[in-house]
Formats: sequence, structure tokens, C-alpha cells
Amino acid sequence: MPDHAPPAIELRDVRKRFVIRHEAARTFQGMALALLGRRPMEHEEFWALDGVSLAVAPGETLGIIGPNGSGKSTILKLLAGTIRATEGEVTARGRVFGLLELGAGMHPDLTGRENIFLNGSFLGLNRRAIQAMYDDIVAFAELEQFIDTPVKHYSSGMFMRLGFAIAIHVDPEILLIDEVLAVGDAHFAAKCHAALARVKRRGRTMVLVSHDPIQVRRFCDRVVWLDRGKVRQAGDPQQVIQDYVQHMQGEATPGDASAAPRDRGKPTALRIRAAVLRESATGPEQYTVLPGDTVTVAAELEAETHLTDVIVGCALHRSDGLLVAESSTESTIGPLDVPPGRTIVTCRLGPVPVGVGAYNISLRAWPEHKRHQPYHRWDNALTFFVGKFAGFQRGAVVVPAQWRARVSRDHPPLERGDAPVAQPDMISESPRQIWRHPPAELRLGDGDDDWLGEGWHPAEEWPPRLRWTTDRAVAYVTQSVGQGTLRMSVCRPFHDLDGASVQLRLNGRRVATLTVRHMDFEDVIVPLDPVTEPTTLQLEIVVDEPLVPAAVGIDDDTRVLGLAVRTISVE
Repeated sequence: MPDHAPPAIELRDVRKRFVIRHEAARTFQGMALALLGRRPMEHEEFWALDGVSLAVAPGETLGIIGPNGSGKSTILKLLAGTIRATEGEVTARGRVFGLLELGAGMHPDLTGRENIFLNGSFLGLNRRAIQAMYDDIVAFAELEQFIDTPVKHYSSGMFMRLGFAIAIHVDPEILLIDEVLAVGDAHFAAKCHAALARVKRRGRTMVLVSHDPIQVRRFCDRVVWLDRGKVRQAGDPQQVIQDYVQHMQGEATPGDASAAPRDRGKPTALRIRAAVLRESATGPEQYTVLPGDTVTVAAELEAETHLTDVIVGCALHRSDGLLVAESSTESTIGPLDVPPGRTIVTCRLGPVPVGVGAYNISLRAWPEHKRHQPYHRWDNALTFFVGKFAGFQRGAVVVPAQWRARVSRDHPPLERGDAPVAQPDMISESPRQIWRHPPAELRLGDGDDDWLGEGWHPAEEWPPRLRWTTDRAVAYVTQSVGQGTLRMSVCRPFHDLDGASVQLRLNGRRVATLTVRHMDFEDVIVPLDPVTEPTTLQLEIVVDEPLVPAAVGIDDDTRVLGLAVRTISVE
């Protein structure tokens, strides 16, 4: 498309006013005055759009987001020509088809067949052209049995399927879609997404209004955020959606979220109400210590109901984010029996062996066996400072050390042997607690230790750098707002003709079953449900038939091998 091509859609300082009329109280006096024409009609003006300017290039897909009443649907109706602007210019260059609302463009007393020909004629298509695509429209809508039924008897899902099928097949230059993809089952939604992808590849212009950030992120080249009839932000979909969702979350929950405890999972069941750091269990508050001192964390839980499975834990991070230590009641006194009301939980830390610096303590409470679905999480709940220890010890930690020396006249020289030393199979044996959000991308073998759970073999250089799983392995990544796809680069070099069967689970729920067949790395792509804030995902990789190279005569490697994994990312 040449640079000088005019926009397919253009709005210039558009304003749209609606008049809202209020019905007066039904009194005999009021009715009499109304009949005599002496009572003025009560009304107020509402500006749905207030100076909106935007342009959409030919072939571009624009997403429009915003809260209810922000003017999203008004823009689509202006482009479709069903209403006119009060002020400003609205231009659409090309045939426009609008899926504005359920039933829009449909005559209720006509059958589905008759409405297909009616909508085609609106776009200037003759009967022969419509007849040529008729069978494809009916098959796509899956309405063969009901196509000769008046559409006033259709369900909302049937309305949407027919309207969408017509829009896709009549192939307008400009397609307007207003939330209609929210109706229908998963099967038809997948068909719609594939059809929209084909429309996009053909270079058609689309404007999509949706409350689903993943849908907008998936299809749109650019996003406009409307707020009270004005353009608040426009640009890259991921950034605009992220800012919009964070803004909406902020309006719903006022206050400084970073400084307050954060509810996760079951916000009403239990929360950590307060926390302090003390010199001892009953001593005064203390937030400065020396290496080797002890401190006590005191946290107050507040429960709405009687809970018998509560695990409370804390994590110590250095100010740069390094996880120094963690502990919980799970590995010490077990799950707590917490009655309704308030309960004090204490944890004595120390001797604290860390070096000079600032340290943060994060707190979390979760149900037993559900560490990644916490009742409550409080990041950086407490901060304390470690001063300089007397002496010459420096470093990240203060490690007790004992030195000795002896003369070595009668001993053989100390030399490193040439024989290979067997290395242990370094596999984590238990799930780890994730105290901070992991990155969105893991490159296996490159700074991934904090974000891998059980079931991984040490990193290897093939190249590329990778890790093998065992028959079951766990990893953690973060899904941010606007990200809707899990992508893994994997291979299984040694397998039979049937390939390796693999299950993928996210936070305990199976999301995919796949077969890895190729000798080289391939991308595995799994769609994700949308999120409204950064969310930690626990990815579980289960290989039904792992490989033991020594058992099948490949080499003398006795390890249990599942998949070779190069990267895991959320996009």
C-alpha cells in the first residue's frame, strides 16, 4: 500500500450528542398540564463522543477499548451510517459491514435465507453473487436445519453465527465488530478467530470493539482507549491494554497497592492483617541488626471462617531481589488450625548470616498442597537493615570459618586427579515456593534456577543451551496483561514412529495434549485465558513415555529423559 494512500477510516473532531428524556411523575396535575401542553419536557444532554479524531490505514485492524459508556459502540454506529455525528467529519472509504449488535441488519419476520440475500443486497451484491456464496454461509453458521425459520425465533448464538457468517463471506472492505464474538461456544469462537485471521491476511480493514484484552491483543495492530467520549491513549496494543487494565484496577481498589497486603485466590477466607519485626517474640520492634543476630517476624492473621489447612511462610530477599532464604510452617510445625477472628503467628529467624545491606521480608498464607493458590500474599511486608560486623569479613553472607595449618614434609604433593568424578543427578525433589513474579521468558540454562521446580536435569550445551525434563517437570513464568500465548521450543531427538506424548498443565489444569515427533526443535503454542494483572503460571510438563538412553542401547546414559526444552515464554 503506497504511503500516500488515504485512510480507510477517518474521524475528524467528531462529537455526538444524545438527548436523554426523563418521564415526569405521574400525578393528575402533571397529566393535565401535559395534555394542555403547558408542561415542558424534562431532558438532559449526553455527549457520547467529545472531539474524537483518529485514522485507520487500509488493511489495519484497530481495537477500541474502554469502560461502558465511553463511546466505543457510538463510533461503530457512525461508521456504519446508522447514526450521524452532531459535529465533525466521519469518512469510511469502501463497503462497510457492521456486526454492531445481535440482530442488527436482520429483519425479524424474514427467514435466515431471506436475510442473507437482504444483507448482500445492502452491500450492492446481485442475487447471482449472493447465491454463489449462499451454501458456504449456511455451512459456516451451522444453521442448515433452521435457515428457513424466521430469525425472530433464533437464539442469541444463532443470530451471531448467521451475522458473522454473512460478514465473512460477503467480503467487505471495512468490517466493524462490536462484542459479538463474546456469544457462542468455544468451537464456533475458534472458527471465528480463524476466519478473522483470513480476513486480516486479505488486507481488509477491521475495527474491533471488545472487553476481552486477549482478543484485542491477538487481532489488532493498534488500540485506542476511549474514556468518557475522548481518546485517552492510542498506540501499541500491549502497552495500551496494560495501562487501561491497571487504570481500571486502580479505580476499583483505591490506595497504594504496593504498600498494602495483596489478596490472591480466596480474599475473604483469610488475610494477613499486620506484621512487625521484633527483637524477640515479646520484645520491642527492631529493624536494624548485625550479622549473627536473630529477629522475630510477628504476623496477625484474620480469618472469616474456621480453616484447618493454613500454611504461613516468609521469604527473605536482598534489596536487589536475590532470594536469600525462605521458611514456612509446612516444613516445621505443619498446617495451622486457624479459628475465626485474629491469630498471631511468629517466626524466629537467625542467626542471620547475611552481610551489610537492606533486606525485605515477604509473607504468604496458602492452603496445604495449594501453594500457588494462596489465601493472601504480602510482598515486601517488612524491611530491615544489617550493619557492619566488627572485623574484616565482607561479602553477601557471613560464614563462620575455622583455619588450621600444618607442615607437609612427609605427605605426597597435593594434586588434582585425572579420573572423571561422577556427578550427582541434580534434580529438585520438592516444589518450591515462588515469592516474586518470574520473568515472561525462560531461556533454559541461563539464569533459570529460581524459576524451575522439580524434574529438570542440569543444563547442557548441544548447542543450543537447553535442559532435559524427566517424566514430569515444573517451571514458572509470568503472564502479563495483553499476553495470550504460551510458547515452548522443544524437541525429542530419540523416539519411536509414534512420537512422544506430552501433557501440559497450567496451575494444575490440563490445557493441552500433544505429540512431539521431530528431530529438530519445534514451537508448541498454547492459548491462555486473559488476566487483569501479572499472574504467575505454574507449567507442568508430563511425558507419558520417557526415554532411558541406556535401556534402548543409544549410549550409557541412565537418566530418565522427557523433553529437551530450549525456551519457555508467554507472549
